[in-house]
Amino acid sequence: MKKIWQNYVTCGGGFHPESRHYRRAYLINAMLLAALANFGLFVLLNFLVFDLLAPGLLNLFAFIGSLGAAVYFRRSRNIVRGGFYTTVIIGMALVSYLYIEQHYQYSLFWLATFPPFAYFLNGLRRGSYAVLLVFLPVYLLLLTGLERWEPAPYNIVSLSNIVIASLALTALVYFYEKSRHEAVAKLRHSKEREAIEKERNRLLREMHDGLGAQLTTALYAAKGDHASVTELADYLQLALDDLRMMMDSLQTFDGDVATLLGQLRYRMERRLQSAGLELVWRVDDLPDFPGMTPQDALNLQRIVQEALVNVIKHAAATRVELSARMENLATLCICISDNGQGLHEAADSCGRGLNNLHHRATELKAELHLGSNPSGQGCRVTLQLPIRNLEQPKAERT
Repeated sequence: MKKIWQNYVTCGGGFHPESRHYRRAYLINAMLLAALANFGLFVLLNFLVFDLLAPGLLNLFAFIGSLGAAVYFRRSRNIVRGGFYTTVIIGMALVSYLYIEQHYQYSLFWLATFPPFAYFLNGLRRGSYAVLLVFLPVYLLLLTGLERWEPAPYNIVSLSNIVIASLALTALVYFYEKSRHEAVAKLRHSKEREAIEKERNRLLREMHDGLGAQLTTALYAAKGDHASVTELADYLQLALDDLRMMMDSLQTFDGDVATLLGQLRYRMERRLQSAGLELVWRVDDLPDFPGMTPQDALNLQRIVQEALVNVIKHAAATRVELSARMENLATLCICISDNGQGLHEAADSCGRGLNNLHHRATELKAELHLGSNPSGQGCRVTLQLPIRNLEQPKAERT
């Protein structure tokens, strides 16, 4: 039964559930089916039970029109015309019924089903036009028959109209809500699949640029005759650090930057000591940054790591200091400074590393400044990260 229903509402598979027109096609087919059932039922009631010729003929014509619209839409799959034709048939039937009966109360109850019907099938702009075109003649009919129209008699006919109109309105809202829930579920599934794909691409890029590059460097160094065991160990240590940071980026990040920096200190401190560097650690009690994503955290770690590695390799320093504080309520400032030979002497040998720093800072939408220490000795790397950039949804920052 479910397959038959899906075949019907998708016009034989012409509208895929992922298509942007699927929901409108679903509604048009469901409303046409409800109209056919409603008009067909009233044809039988008016001819066989109530013995009413004029309403019976009206419902027969409306039934034939709805059947024609259903066949047309199934063949053409034209969303705009299919919805318009369905709306016109229903609107003409309601106005004609009011004109034939020429009484108020329950006959007007049917008209209450038309506005949601018109909006669901045609959207806001076309739906508004349809409501205006139907209710304008309705108001004219009411105005011209204001004194001579009488209240509708409450008998089996009126009771049938009220019950069936209530069921029709219920079906209208039910199918709309059902299609809306399906659309929301499909959108959620699509977003989840897109997020997984983005995460997969991010990991592939990180493995290529980080771990892959370090292992490639270690491999070429091992094939050459000039690389020492210490240099190979350094390359492999960098690769291991990259792997660990990528593993950290897969975990849920709660925005605790102080802990994030502390993890990096734990991994880098032994290497700094082996290089003869004294590490001075000045990290304030930082607030949490809930808007920071795992990718942001990885970029931040890589910037600090790259700056420290550059000090080890190129600065010829004996002391390195890392400080992290809130520069103001909206900006996080992280500074790495050393007492080495300065930026100009080391720049030629660490050009690629500096490019990586700027690239990571750009991804964070942060400002990166490289220069000499105020004392004139050594180099200073300063990262200024506006918190408002971290609070934006990721889709807006990519």
